[in-house]
Amino acid sequence: MFDNINYISGAQKVTEYQIKLLSDSYDISVFSLIRPNNDVKERLPMVNFIGDAIWNKTEILGLSFYEVIHSNKYSIKQKLLRIQYALLMRLNNKHDYMDKYIGELKEEFNTYDIVCVVSEASKLRALVGSLSYPKKIQWIHTDYARWSEFSEWTRKVTENDEEIYKNYDTIVTLSETSRKGFIHKIPSLENKTVIISNLIQIDLIKKKSHEPLEINLNHKLTNIVTVGRLDKEKSYDRIFDLCKYMKNEHVQFHWYIVGDGPMRKHLQQRLENEGLRKEISLLGFMDNPYPLIKEADLFALLSEYEGTPVTIVEALILGTPVIATDVGGIAEQLEYGKWGILLNNNDKEISTKICRVLFSKAWKTDEKENLKNYSYNNANILKKTKDIF
Repeated sequence: MFDNINYISGAQKVTEYQIKLLSDSYDISVFSLIRPNNDVKERLPMVNFIGDAIWNKTEILGLSFYEVIHSNKYSIKQKLLRIQYALLMRLNNKHDYMDKYIGELKEEFNTYDIVCVVSEASKLRALVGSLSYPKKIQWIHTDYARWSEFSEWTRKVTENDEEIYKNYDTIVTLSETSRKGFIHKIPSLENKTVIISNLIQIDLIKKKSHEPLEINLNHKLTNIVTVGRLDKEKSYDRIFDLCKYMKNEHVQFHWYIVGDGPMRKHLQQRLENEGLRKEISLLGFMDNPYPLIKEADLFALLSEYEGTPVTIVEALILGTPVIATDVGGIAEQLEYGKWGILLNNNDKEISTKICRVLFSKAWKTDEKENLKNYSYNNANILKKTKDIF
């Protein structure tokens, strides 16, 4: 169950790969509030997509309020319906509204043995919880405890989670940190939680990393790359402040930021206003960032909170040294410093430690040599996934 299977994210990528690996053993269908585009259908030819009869009605529910209201694509009636849904969400009646639109498919959903919800913020969670026959499984891709308190929106989204999830059989978290945070918030569901890491497309990542890189890196500098959606929680303002500090400290570097999102305009303005064009490149969305990650000297992720970001593992697979804030499951991904440098989530320590690393000529060589021993165990993760099914 997806709200929008066309929305490109780490969770979407790993779920698609999970579907591919499970398709030999299971008959898999996908429901999305948004009609799957041709790219998705080509990537998942083994899947039965359901929802054709209601996609014209549900599209406005799968998109964000901002996307619907500010788009010329939707009629006044559709926009009023989306406003109505937003108001009902605040009044906690959104489940009834979703039932009204998707209720005709509930009988079909009840014929499945297992129903999985991909996102902890999905609008479909309560509806799935009301199903009587299937085993119900929720995947949580973020650091639940911090995310659920991050904003007014996340607090609203999660306020009824105990009531919703009591009807689920299994809650999957990606790390021990996320599991502990979830249990701290909802202790009554401890016995329903399990830890299963993401399945990663190792061979495809390596193959795509050998495609031509259209950016000419200056190897006289330390080239740093960050990949992620341009959202507030990813702390891109922190990166910009850090770049100003490193520039003043005469560090020779260039920072490449890959991704798009709501902060793009703000960051572009900072780039222009603060004279950082020589130090930072905002590259926008890249269909294949792997050649850049592979060629970079350092992969950095300085988020305020995370789940277990796929990009960390991708960098390690490609042999690129990682430096990241100790949030979410990142410490577990890096095995508490074995595969990279962990930073306290503190601006002063981040700036001091990164400068120290970049001034050390031996660090990059040592880290790259160390990463030759890195491996990722997809087989064990797949077994754990089948076990919960």
